[in-house]
Amino acid sequence: MNSGMKKSIVTLVAVAVVALAIVIVGPVLYRVITSEGVRTGGVDTENVQPATTDRNGTWEVARSGAGTSTSVGYTFDELLPGSSRTTSGSTHDVTGTFEIADDTLQSGSIVVDMETLKSDDMKRDNNVRDTIFTTEAYPEAKFEVAEETDLSHVPDDGTAVTVEVPGRMTIRGVTNDVVVPMLVMRHGDHVLMSGTYEFNRLDYNVRTPDFVAASVDENGELNLRIVLRKVEAE
Repeated sequence: MNSGMKKSIVTLVAVAVVALAIVIVGPVLYRVITSEGVRTGGVDTENVQPATTDRNGTWEVARSGAGTSTSVGYTFDELLPGSSRTTSGSTHDVTGTFEIADDTLQSGSIVVDMETLKSDDMKRDNNVRDTIFTTEAYPEAKFEVAEETDLSHVPDDGTAVTVEVPGRMTIRGVTNDVVVPMLVMRHGDHVLMSGTYEFNRLDYNVRTPDFVAASVDENGELNLRIVLRKVEAE
């Protein structure tokens, strides 16, 4: 066997070994270097205090209060051959107000700064902003109350109850009618709310990002934890 043929065989064997290593080790290495991100959790339903103010009035989104903070984020599954990983990101840059009269939610909205969504991975954050939510063109997501909602059953002793809020959700410039189930409790002079809105990103024309090692599931979650503080009448 001449030297040229020997070199070709060695090269083919080397390529095969590298390819096999990529197939075997690639997904494992991806799972190791890619973390699960920062998910927006719920509210603490144990250490609550009785309400110190009534339900009616103007309530605004506060960055923090009553021992917790406002946070809105996303959760998606990253799909790998034969496995998957759930990843999340969030932001505290949330604004909004709600109007309550006669123990009924009359109107209100929440606006989320999508450009400040962060996880614990800068590459993921850049992809989420640039590819998934296209935040340069659509910097905000918004939830707007669509119908009056009875709040008279929300107790003043801090007990959490579920309230279904009909509204209009706008993501990436597309608006859909939704009903978001929120866990609501009154805590001192604050109202705490948390909930999960499950959605198909194609309903909001969210692009399908494709990675070398993974793709993102069509179905995801918008995770909400909202702190409301009553605006004192002047």
